[in-house]
Amino acid sequence: MNKGYLTIIFILLCSLLQGADFYETGLDDYRAGRVDQAFMNLEKALQADPLRDGACLYLGVLYQNRGDLSRAESYYIKGRKIKGSFYKDLTFNLANLYFNTRRYEEASLLYESLLLLPGEHRINSLLNLANLSVSTTAYDRAIDLYLDYLIEDPETAQRADIEKMIALLRQTLDQKEAQRIAEEERVKKEQELALKKELDEKQRQEEAARQKMLEEQKRLDEEARQKALLQDILNSLSKSGKSTHSIAADSEKLEENLEESGLDD
Repeated sequence: MNKGYLTIIFILLCSLLQGADFYETGLDDYRAGRVDQAFMNLEKALQADPLRDGACLYLGVLYQNRGDLSRAESYYIKGRKIKGSFYKDLTFNLANLYFNTRRYEEASLLYESLLLLPGEHRINSLLNLANLSVSTTAYDRAIDLYLDYLIEDPETAQRADIEKMIALLRQTLDQKEAQRIAEEERVKKEQELALKKELDEKQRQEEAARQKMLEEQKRLDEEARQKALLQDILNSLSKSGKSTHSIAADSEKLEENLEESGLDD
């Protein structure tokens, strides 16, 4: 075997062993509350062995405890990409980080992925996903998830609180349904009233138009009657001829009239 190749393997083994030492030391520091030393040793462990997803997990926890959520998120994501033995822990912690920062859609996707995997994280994800559903007012789904959780963990110490939550959610849903029905009834009545007013107004306008038409017809009939009457009188006067004929110079009649008047020359 090539000596160079053996040298590389030896260096890698030494690096892994050194990384393991840093990792174990970092865990001891973490458990003892020596935060600064834990940060330093876990970072060294990850540098020595970039596939040590446990170091990513605890570094994420340390940064999250410090309030540096961006760094915590980056370590959780980095550790998940390794897909090592701490994959479910990293996924669960990242989901919780998203939940606590109200990134509900991202948290929901991670919890749902854990539901497909057996074990403690599946059960805890059921509970957290139910709580998330309450936060997003998806009450029907929350009830189903709480019931599934109680089936899988019937001896949970939180059973009484969960049962109270289920009862409250059901009461809330009943109230919402009653409010929805009442609102629909109110809207229906408003629509019916508006429709009645519209029909009444339409009938009023139609009646007003009909009355106007009748009055107009009556006026026209009266005008026609007056015109016909005037024409009849005019025709009667025209037929008498007295008013339109000229007086003729009748000499004999004129002389008789003069004699009868007793007028002398």
